[in-house]
Amino acid sequence: MSAVKGYSLRPSETVLRLRKEFPHFLICELSGEQGRSYFIATSDPATAGDRPQLIVREGAEELRQALSVLGGGAA
Repeated sequence: MSAVKGYSLRPSETVLRLRKEFPHFLICELSGEQGRSYFIATSDPATAGDRPQLIVREGAEELRQALSVLGGGAA
C-alpha cells in the first residue's frame, strides 16, 4: 500500500476547530516536501451555489481571517 505524503487521516486540533467554526467549508491541512503546512478550504458543494470557493493559506489564522471575510462562520 502506498502512502500519500502530507495526507493525515487524523486531522489536527487546529483543523478540527476550523471545521467547527466554518461548517460550510471542507477544510484540510497539507504539508509539502519541506514540511511547510498549507491550510486549504473549499466551499461545501451543497451551499456553494454558482460560485464555489477555493482558499489556500500558509497558516491557520490566515485561513480563519479569509473565511471570516467570506462570512462562512457558524451561526
